[in-house]
Amino acid sequence: MNLSYTDEQNLLRDSVSKFCSSDYDFETRMKSVDSESGHNPEHWKLFAELGWLAIPFSEELGGLDGDNVDLSLVFEEFGKSIIVEPYLANVVLAGGVLKRGDLENKTQILEELISGTKQISLANYEPNKGYNLDNVDCEIGSDGVVNGTKNTVLNAPNADFFLVFGRQGSGYAFALIPKDAPGLEIVGYKTYDGFVSGDLKLNKCKAEAVFSSTNALEILDETIQEAIVCICSEAIGAMEKCYKLTIEYTQQREQFGQSLSKFQALQHRMVDMFMETEFTKSFLLKVLATEDASERTKLIYGLKNQVAKAGKKVGEEAVQLHGGMGVTQEMSVGHYLKRLMVISHLFGSSDYFLDKYIDS
Repeated sequence: MNLSYTDEQNLLRDSVSKFCSSDYDFETRMKSVDSESGHNPEHWKLFAELGWLAIPFSEELGGLDGDNVDLSLVFEEFGKSIIVEPYLANVVLAGGVLKRGDLENKTQILEELISGTKQISLANYEPNKGYNLDNVDCEIGSDGVVNGTKNTVLNAPNADFFLVFGRQGSGYAFALIPKDAPGLEIVGYKTYDGFVSGDLKLNKCKAEAVFSSTNALEILDETIQEAIVCICSEAIGAMEKCYKLTIEYTQQREQFGQSLSKFQALQHRMVDMFMETEFTKSFLLKVLATEDASERTKLIYGLKNQVAKAGKKVGEEAVQLHGGMGVTQEMSVGHYLKRLMVISHLFGSSDYFLDKYIDS
């Protein structure tokens, strides 16, 4: 396996890292979390100006022609600061469907997304339907009328458009629906990790367009796989930050006249945190370096299972080694654990992906 980063990719990592370290400290993050929209519009505008929103799109679509490695670098740095800006919802999920689909005016819509002037959310999961992508009841009629319910729609309260996945005849399709469409009800809420999500109710809701009726399920599957690689990269960044924060904390705190970092039992636990993080990162690199599509898909399932287990272990150890301070709202380490726990269930639980890994 040989995965070496290009000069452009190293510059991208440095750019994101510099923003996170200089402009996105923990206090800044919490101000965004506590705001009505759940993120800072000025940061989103900056992401657009820096070209980050254009990374995974082809030059023909107005993008920078980036790939999964570029996205992975971005999300790993995002994870170190638990960035709440809706990059996953807009660029990876909605953008992933649009760039693969055959929507007639997708270039115009992607231009608005890349410029940061419009936000779009993918709505595919439904209540009590599990994680299988084809298990949906939402109906998209031949006349473009949509009926159904969607839940856990990332960034739903801020979206200008929704890409609703549903059944159409004997197959599947996507419906493009504006936020102010008659018959659309949006119920927004904050999730456990401080991000913004929502549920949709669609009652005879007329779509602006219906597209990709011949290969919608395949497009959705490819998009979700790309998103899994992104959130696994984010988790690795968060895990790395967790053990570094823990080392720093144990060096500062004293017990019996010496710092906690001197106790061998605690050293062993921190080494375990480091090893879990490095093993998971090696797994990610294996995924990124694999060219065979079917083998890469299987590895993605395995990576998601590994991230769920390792993220829980590293996050919980970090909180425990911080003691009672670890669960306070004022300390960042507890927020890393919350995000890692959400990632462990996002798009499917560890057991779900373990079964898919075994079966593939």
